[in-house]
Amino acid sequence: MSREALTWQALGTYVHLAGDHRLLPSAAKQTAAVLAEVDLACSRFRADSELSLANAAAGTEVSVSPLLAGALQVALEAARITDGLLDPTIGSQVVAAGYDRTFALVPSDAPDPVRLPQRHVSWREVSLSGALLQAPQGTQLDVGATGKAYAADLVAAVLDEEFDESFLVSLGGDLRISRPSTQAYTVAIGHRIGEPALRSIQVHGGAIATSSRSARSWTRGGRTWHHIIDPRTGRSADGPWQTVTAYGHTAVAANTASTTALILGDAAYDWLVDRDVAACLIDDKNDSTTTPLWDNAFGGEGL
Repeated sequence: MSREALTWQALGTYVHLAGDHRLLPSAAKQTAAVLAEVDLACSRFRADSELSLANAAAGTEVSVSPLLAGALQVALEAARITDGLLDPTIGSQVVAAGYDRTFALVPSDAPDPVRLPQRHVSWREVSLSGALLQAPQGTQLDVGATGKAYAADLVAAVLDEEFDESFLVSLGGDLRISRPSTQAYTVAIGHRIGEPALRSIQVHGGAIATSSRSARSWTRGGRTWHHIIDPRTGRSADGPWQTVTAYGHTAVAANTASTTALILGDAAYDWLVDRDVAACLIDDKNDSTTTPLWDNAFGGEGL
């Protein structure tokens, strides 16, 4: 089978789709349709999105679509298993940090310092029962921490149902393979945007997610910020790791692990090992630290 790839932009990031060249145009059409639905449901940058309308109605019970309910359920579950390190109620903090519009429009440098809001809400105060959502007044929900991974899993499910062949879909750093393949996909493990990959791995199935402090960064009042906010401080996560890459059976699982590890900083390695996560952590000097499961999986033929 001859594989080819297509790349385009959606959800404020790059979409990379690889698979059988004969089926690729049809698969790309299916992928674009799913991503358009996700954008309309989950974007915090669109005034007409379901999420924006739900945020405007915070304090009252609202009915949401299955798509948005699924995204919120994933976000709240990630909050639960990380004890709030991934918290979908940090929308106001993300906006205050300067990430108040789609990233392509965020000024790279601005003189005004960031004024952090006082937090009064946590994920535990959000109620989601089926299609019924209720959050405290003033809550600004943001599913960005898990949103692209959720979308990658949705795309993979659609492609698996529609096609008998395997496809790889990548949304920014969140990658999912639609069904296991005997022919491996080569996945580059990079450090900073625009720099050569440090290594590549061979992957036959599952998902890979990379979280980075350098992928989406900007300056406010002389301080560098990036899009991964530590809800404990309201500031961009700091620590020894420039990027964390994790493997999971779903993109959401991999992304939850990689993003949480970046927030945890020095405590990340033990947290990943305790949870049996295959992960590669890269520091500011380009030195890598890998968990035992990563070594077992990718020291040979990969997953």
